[in-house]
Amino acid sequence: MGRIEGKTAIITGASGGIGSAIAKRFAQEGARVALLDRHIKKLKKLQKEITQSGGQSESFYVDITDSKDVARVVKEIVKTLGPIHLLVNSVGILIQGKVDKMSEKDFDALMAVNVKGLFLAYKHAVPVMRKAGGGVIINLSSVSALVGSPESFAYTTSKGAVLSMTYATAQELAPDNIRVMAICPGWVDAGFTHQALKIAPDPSVLHQAAKNAHVLGRMATPEEVANAALFLASDEASFMTGSALYVDGGFMIKR
Repeated sequence: MGRIEGKTAIITGASGGIGSAIAKRFAQEGARVALLDRHIKKLKKLQKEITQSGGQSESFYVDITDSKDVARVVKEIVKTLGPIHLLVNSVGILIQGKVDKMSEKDFDALMAVNVKGLFLAYKHAVPVMRKAGGGVIINLSSVSALVGSPESFAYTTSKGAVLSMTYATAQELAPDNIRVMAICPGWVDAGFTHQALKIAPDPSVLHQAAKNAHVLGRMATPEEVANAALFLASDEASFMTGSALYVDGGFMIKR
């Protein structure tokens, strides 16, 4: 306990399966957690769970694609919870479609959240982190950044951009004592997997295929991804930056 005691952490996309698991884990380890998302009811429920477990958090509605809104929220976080030390970019959406069939509107919407949203979080949080003496940024990418899948070219492209931004900003922000890493999960039994199962012609077939895609023969839990995020955020990973950590149950070695 207490591996990130006294630090303020921003979690974007905190209402999602992975984001909420990271928020809970960080709160368990002593961080003051800022929960960011558009789904304020889900955030309030999560905040209540964290409070009941003895943690500290606050909920903030934000449109991650709007620079003014992100700037507003960052100021509120500093005022409410103090200087920012940790930023976890777990916000993301999945819109499927073939490259010649997807509408420009859908493509732009996905990129606005998955890529521009990342940029805006950096843009407004980094100056505060720099003033605080440094910190850690953790970006949620995916094995999809390296392995294409049918009708998911846009999502794959966005997660490739997340990896590239991780590498570039790790070098740029090192002089400011800000470490930057990415996590690349395989299939996680949450969020997008549940979304895909709902629309699958035969959910049982997709569920089994998702498990079989990993050497370990199962999907990850959100908590396992959260444990990896905690490690990267802690001083135990103090000599790590510009790294992509694969929490994929052996997904990539099967490729």
